[in-house]
Amino acid sequence: MNLRSLDLNLLVVFDAVFKERNITKAGAKIGLSQSSVSNALTRLRGHLNDELFLRGPRSMLPTPRAFELAEAIHETLSALEKSLDQKEFDPKIAARTFTIAAVDYFSVVLAPKLAQYLERNAPRIDIRILPAALDPQELLDKGEADFAAGVFEDIPDRFDSQILLEDTIGCVVRADHKLATSGLALEQYVASDHLMVSANGVARSFVDVDLKKLGLKRRIAMTISSFSLAPAILASSNLVLTAPQKVIQSYDSSMFKLLPCPVSSPMRLRHIDLIWHKRMSVHPAQAWFKNAITEIAVEI
Repeated sequence: MNLRSLDLNLLVVFDAVFKERNITKAGAKIGLSQSSVSNALTRLRGHLNDELFLRGPRSMLPTPRAFELAEAIHETLSALEKSLDQKEFDPKIAARTFTIAAVDYFSVVLAPKLAQYLERNAPRIDIRILPAALDPQELLDKGEADFAAGVFEDIPDRFDSQILLEDTIGCVVRADHKLATSGLALEQYVASDHLMVSANGVARSFVDVDLKKLGLKRRIAMTISSFSLAPAILASSNLVLTAPQKVIQSYDSSMFKLLPCPVSSPMRLRHIDLIWHKRMSVHPAQAWFKNAITEIAVEI
């Protein structure tokens, strides 16, 4: 049977007649006239090649085929009705998974606070963080992610967005590094060996573009894929890491020294955006999570 040719309302009629065993009562229950119920049954009989209900002395008698279909139809309609009924979202009892396509910054700066928040306020909510390198906008379009967090230069109209965090660039070295006390002028910065976080492994960033304009170049001695890997490397080397200050502040302050950086980040890199598909903007669960993550970000 081709489901595309089946009117869902016919199943609603079937469910009502099966329960009431009476065409008039079934019609009253679903807001249809007796003739409309009868016409709907006639159409459904044609689709299913079965009489479905036979007139008895006092009620409509379901056929064996009707009995076979009744439970499945009722459960399907109930599940659909429940899904369409957007009741108020209660995070304290709700069991749900939110998937976020996020840059590494989100995982280092926001995810720890998010975990704490959920333990206190939404203990059955699960989080799945996907790497933003998978193309976050495509994941949102396909419904494979609920939100995306990152730096987005041009956000298409089909998405809503808001700024989650604003940040600036800093430099970090181990606490007993010679630069920890002498400071970090541009000349010292260029002369140092650098650690770089690069999601795609490319040893080049806006810093190198700006340095090239000045006729300068730095040596990137090592690239890694995540800011969370940096502390162990910095602690055992003389490398300098250029990173957002909120990332650096998440490191152990007794082990590392935050230094003013002689380079600055472009305006487009000075904030992290949260984006989501407009089709989900009015969903109670989505709205709750957006407000929750915003509340967390304000406190960072």
